[in-house]
Amino acid sequence: MKAFHIKNEEGVSEAIGFIIIFGLVMTGIALITLYGYPMLLQQQSNADVRNMEQTMVVLQNDIKSLCYKNVPYKETALQVAGGVLAVENVTKTGSWLNITASGNTMSFPTGMLIYTADSQDATIALENGAVIRAQTGGSSMIAEPRWYVDNNNGKKTFVINLVALNASTEMFRNGMGTVRMKLSSSNVSSLTPSDGNVQATYTGEFSKAWENYLNGTLKMTKSGNTYTLDGVDKLIIKKYEVEVLGI
Repeated sequence: MKAFHIKNEEGVSEAIGFIIIFGLVMTGIALITLYGYPMLLQQQSNADVRNMEQTMVVLQNDIKSLCYKNVPYKETALQVAGGVLAVENVTKTGSWLNITASGNTMSFPTGMLIYTADSQDATIALENGAVIRAQTGGSSMIAEPRWYVDNNNGKKTFVINLVALNASTEMFRNGMGTVRMKLSSSNVSSLTPSDGNVQATYTGEFSKAWENYLNGTLKMTKSGNTYTLDGVDKLIIKKYEVEVLGI
């Protein structure tokens, strides 16, 4: 009598199917981890830097209100993500603007609010009324300071607004915070350059941004790190010191 053997391969098929599906899932997770997650982190970092650019422009408008609109006090709530916001006062920053006219030179330390990103080399600074973005190899202005040349009735007037940011102590912020500022002092002076020339020299880490502004926007002649505007009949220099009370 012959014996009949019935082969049951359903269990083997389920095991093979599970192994294939599990392998596909693990491959997908590996690809996301290898390529997708770093891309998401980069996009988040870029978003944090763009948000800080917009925040610095808002703070620039606050400074304009303090300096030019006689507002005694301003505060702005902000969120610092993906980096650290700090105040560098006029004694620490190392940034100076020197203005020379009629043989006299006025040295003006600027101070700054500066944001340094954690996961990329981007730096955003609010210095002397200008919002500047710097990366490896250079810097550029996002929002320009309030300097201008006025030609009226054949007379050239050069107006320079110098804004120093100062703080009594070192300040750093990550996360939610409030930037509180007040105008500490202001001074206005005017003169007629004896030779019609006004020279400006910038010393600091954002030299390329200031070069593009002084040489490109204001059309000042560049020689080394000195920029000259010719034919000036009247020079007006307005100096402001803004105290950062907290961030």
